[in-house]
Amino acid sequence: MIIDTHSHIYLNTHQSIDEIVSWLKNDWIEKIISIGINLETSQKCIDMAKKYPGIIYATVWIHPCDVKEAGEIHDVIQKLEQLYLENKEFVVGIWETGYDFYHNSLEDYEKEKNIQEQFFTAQIELAKKYSLPLIIHTRNSKNEVFETLQKNNAKKYILHCFSEDLEFAKKNIEYSSECKISFSWIVTYKSALEVQKTASSIPYSRIIVETDSPYLAPQPVRGTQNIPNNTRYTLEKVYELQKQNWLDMIFDEFMKQIYQNSLDIFGLK
Repeated sequence: MIIDTHSHIYLNTHQSIDEIVSWLKNDWIEKIISIGINLETSQKCIDMAKKYPGIIYATVWIHPCDVKEAGEIHDVIQKLEQLYLENKEFVVGIWETGYDFYHNSLEDYEKEKNIQEQFFTAQIELAKKYSLPLIIHTRNSKNEVFETLQKNNAKKYILHCFSEDLEFAKKNIEYSSECKISFSWIVTYKSALEVQKTASSIPYSRIIVETDSPYLAPQPVRGTQNIPNNTRYTLEKVYELQKQNWLDMIFDEFMKQIYQNSLDIFGLK
C-alpha cells in the first residue's frame, strides 16, 4: 500500500487519467494526492477527485512562482477558501506554498521575497484555520521557509520533494512533531548524497513518498514521463537506505508504516 503524496497527473501528455488510475494496483498504489498550481488547476484536481473518490484527493494552492500573476492577494485567498469550503470532502491540503528564489537575481530578491511571503503567510493562516497540512516548497529558500514557519507558529506541514541536507531535516523535526519529510525521485539519483543521507537517518515515522509526476522519473526509468506507479521506486530506495543504516523491519512492514504516515498527515482513513 503506497500513497503518491504529490502528483500533477493532469499534466501527463502520454497517458490519460483513466489509464493512469487503472495501472495503480500494479505497483501497490492506493491513492494519489493531486496538486494544482493555481486556481484553475486546483479546480481540475477537485474534478478528478470527484470522478475517482477514495483514490484521488485534491489540494488547493498558489505556487510561489505564480504569485505575481495570481492577482490581488485578498481576492485570491478568498477564492481559495471558497473552493475548499465548497469541496471540503475532496480537499486534503494547502499545496504548494513556500518560497522559490531559483530564477531571481540579488537585485530582485527583496521584492520577490515580500510578495511570496505575503501569499505564504496567508496560506499558512488558511491551513491553520481548517487544520489542513501545508506542503512546503523550499527551492533556494530553506532559511526563509523555516523563519516564516516559526514566525507564524505553523506546525502541520510537509517538506515536499526534499532536496536539502540532514541538518535542515533535523531542525524541522525538532521544531514540529507533525512535520513530515517527503522524498521524491531525487533520492534515487547517485549524485543525491545529502538527500540519501537524510533518508537513511531520520525516523521512519517522519517519512512519506511522492513522484512529483509527470516530472523527472526515478533512476530506474529515467527518460520516461513519470507516473504515480513510480512511487514504488522511491519507497524501495528509502527502505534500502534505512536498512543499511539502522532499520530492522521487513519491507512490507515499512511500506505499511509509510502508508500510515501519509494517512495521518492528510487526515485520511
